[in-house]
Amino acid sequence: MRAVLFLLPVLLNPVLGGRLPELDKKPWVGWYAASESRKFSFGVKFNGEGALIPMDGRDEMASVRKWIEFIPVVEEVLPGGKVVTKKTLDTGWEPITPSTTDAEQISYRGTTATGGAQFEVNFEIDGGEVRGGGRIVDTGELTENPLRFALRVRVQNVYSYKDAEEVEKIAKRDKIQIERMDGKKLKFDAFEPVWAEKDECNGPGVKTARVDLDGFEGSRLELDAGENGSFEMYNGSLRPLYKGVTFGWRSDPAKDPEGKGRFLVEFK
Repeated sequence: MRAVLFLLPVLLNPVLGGRLPELDKKPWVGWYAASESRKFSFGVKFNGEGALIPMDGRDEMASVRKWIEFIPVVEEVLPGGKVVTKKTLDTGWEPITPSTTDAEQISYRGTTATGGAQFEVNFEIDGGEVRGGGRIVDTGELTENPLRFALRVRVQNVYSYKDAEEVEKIAKRDKIQIERMDGKKLKFDAFEPVWAEKDECNGPGVKTARVDLDGFEGSRLELDAGENGSFEMYNGSLRPLYKGVTFGWRSDPAKDPEGKGRFLVEFK
């Protein structure tokens, strides 16, 4: 009887171990894996989300508003082209590579909360470069419409702590440049209202991007979608890009059926 009673909590709580392992070494307590370099640190938290963390002038991690976030998701493409993001199960994570503070590669799997589709996420860190990618491993019960893996690189509002008058003086110097998949090059003043999703901006997708913000204190963010992928640039509404912009990366499954494609991020 005692053995049966002991097993009951385990049987009734199958989600134990469904988060990624957590480090216990500062400053990475609560993170799954991390890598440190002179210019920035990169890590993945227990919830599967990554972050590129710039270093400030005192060789310390910059405040969270300056972190560049990496969010892996599964997208379902409905008839007519509408895209629905599938929520990831909080307890559906599984490590592939070990938990470490000296990572060169970070790989893990996630599962969608509905339908049980499984996906794999991969990051490779080499000095001042981060390469990211992933793939759908199993569609689960989500077989009615096409699924695709996406990795979203989100630049936050680095001026969220400043008043509007101060931001206007600073952000007018900021630029965001992109080269689209059709070869067209565009340059945006970060203070100019832009609706990035519109065809005149995003077009058929983005091949490369460069983000120059004064809030990065002399550094800039550069992205390259790689040979078989593309970014979708979006910011949600007509507003200045300094308030936040996301580059959602996807690999072309026809050109990259095994999901080996990678995008490149540099912070320099």
